[in-house]
Amino acid sequence: MVNTIRRKDKRAELVPKDYWGPTLLDPMSVMDDMDRLFDNFRRDWEGAFLLPRSFTTEMVRQPLIDLADNGKEYLVKAEVPGLTKDDLKIEITDSSIEISGETKLEESEEDKKKGYIRRERRYASFYRSLPLPENVLTDKADAELKDGILTVKLPKAAPPERKAKKVPVK
Repeated sequence: MVNTIRRKDKRAELVPKDYWGPTLLDPMSVMDDMDRLFDNFRRDWEGAFLLPRSFTTEMVRQPLIDLADNGKEYLVKAEVPGLTKDDLKIEITDSSIEISGETKLEESEEDKKKGYIRRERRYASFYRSLPLPENVLTDKADAELKDGILTVKLPKAAPPERKAKKVPVK
């Protein structure tokens, strides 16, 4: 026969708090201490090897992207503030869209005269690849950039016809 623990009140704890006695450690407090120890270790480890953003020469910003299904086409909207249409590159396959961009600020004599003390907006790039749920017509895709929002319209390809075949029952 298997021993079972029965509770008089279903709201009562399965193991009472004083079960471990006054001299033994509560296992849950030990687990909390271990979690805290690992969190501190991870934070210190990342802090030791990751450079602050101001020290990096290349900053990568991932644009926020929305993908909507409008029935006959997919509508992709991406936030790309500060980029021009010449800074963007869009590649579309039957099942995915890849958007990348790069901007460089060239330093000129006029910039030196303006008295910049610090410039962080010198170079930025990004790359995003987004899988599409169905095949699209790549040759009919259309893209527009307005007010920092890139809008790409991707017409859907017609689904392949499914030919039905009657199977005789033997």
